[in-house]
Parts: sequence; C-alpha cells; structure tokens
Amino acid sequence: MKNDSSSYNLSILIGMDRFSYAIMDSNKQLLALKSYLLNADLASSQPLQPALKEIFLEDKILKLSFNNTSVGLINHKNTFVPDKLFQVDDTEVYLQNQVEILENHQVFVDGVKDAAAKNIYAFDQEIYHLVKGYLPNANFFHSSTSVLQGILSNQNGDTAQKVFINVKGDHLQIALVAGKELIFSNSFTFKNDKDFIYHIMLVFKQFDLDVETIPVSLSGQITEDSKLYRMIYRYINQIQFAKAPTTINFGKNSKGIPPHFYFDLFSLDLCES
Repeated sequence: MKNDSSSYNLSILIGMDRFSYAIMDSNKQLLALKSYLLNADLASSQPLQPALKEIFLEDKILKLSFNNTSVGLINHKNTFVPDKLFQVDDTEVYLQNQVEILENHQVFVDGVKDAAAKNIYAFDQEIYHLVKGYLPNANFFHSSTSVLQGILSNQNGDTAQKVFINVKGDHLQIALVAGKELIFSNSFTFKNDKDFIYHIMLVFKQFDLDVETIPVSLSGQITEDSKLYRMIYRYINQIQFAKAPTTINFGKNSKGIPPHFYFDLFSLDLCES
C-alpha cells in the first residue's frame, strides 16, 4: 500500500467515541477499513485531543500520502438550508436554533448538489485545527452531508418517500426524502431507547407518514438484536438495513463487514469540496 497510496483515497470519520477510516483505490474498491473505539471516559470528561494525537502518531497508514483525503465530523450542531434561501452573510444566524454558543467553534458550509441545499454546521475549533495539522490537504464535511450523499446516490430514480436513520453512539440522524428531493433532515442526541424512538415517531407525525407503508432504512451502529432495533420494530412495519453506496466495490477485504455499519464513512468519498 505504501508505494501506491498516492493514487488512493482516504476517508476518515471522527466522533466523540470512535475514529474510523477507509481506503479506496481509483476504481472505488475498498482496500482497508479500520476503527478505533475511543475510551468513553476520555471522550466525555477530558479533551479529545490526546486520543486523536495518539492515533495520528501511532498509525503508520495515516502518515502516507493519498490522492484525496476526506474527513467527516460527527455532531448534532448542523442545519440544512435550501440553496434558493441561503445567504452567506446569514451563515451563523441559521445555526442559532442548533448551537447556543458558537464561541470556540468553527463554522462550515457543505454544498449538497443533488439536494440543492447547504449543510451549515459548527465544530470544535481545537479538534479541527489538530486534525488539519496532521492532514493539511484534507477536505472536511459534516457526517450528515456524507449520509445524505450516500442516500441520494442509491435512489436510482425511485421517487417514493423513504425515511433514513443513521446511528452513531448517542447520535441520531434522520432524513426524509422523495427520490432526490430532501424533505427533512436533522440530528439529535438521545439518552435511551425511548428517547430514540420519540425523535423518530415525531418525524412520522410531523409529516403524516404511515408506519405501515413508509420504508425505513437503518445505518450505523445498530443490529437486529439491539434494543434500538427492537424498539423501531415495535412501531414501524417496513425496516431494512441501508446498502452501501452503489459506487463502491467490495473486494475480499470487506468480507464479513456489515456495509450499513459504515454507511457514512463509505459515503464521504461522494462529497464534493
């Protein structure tokens, strides 16, 4: 890999409890996948920087040169605004309902071309600059941008309404689309399975969605034997796990990997800088 890395793409996903990366060649074939589970106590009670520094210093793969590097940032401090309503001078105003204090945060704007929308988000300034120091040429995106890009890439002309749910730790992303039209997207944190299902059913109620007929696609850290899955199954009839973006080729290195676990990571390669 060392000799060919300059032709490969590196995708990294950073959350408060997990650091994951994937490497793909020019044909979008998955070559490597690695995930670090960060110590929960460290993530919640101390700065995240020491854990990230250790990964960048110890992992030799991350020291290689890549053709393209994309970094996805996970939090719930984001909001989507249609292109036709977006005004660059009001960027921080759009975040006022999502982020109480923007101090010590860097504000970013991702374009989501297929959805004709902007994803505006804030992320911890110190963590951003730390990662930027190790990966100066990286392009940064919000994880919900990559999730939405992955969703839209899989639509293939289907115009029916669908709900997509992505779970990372205590972080929940919900999107409602009809074909490639983004109807709703938001991010939440949840404390338990009841809190989790509350956010989902609120979206069903808000948009008058039928729990018997509207399909729900699940991605992220969720399995059929998990409490979260069983809670959804109690209320919603049509549930399936999300398929990986159709642009990705899975080779022998992906054997045994549930594609829905890393949907947001795999979809980072679809984001446009």
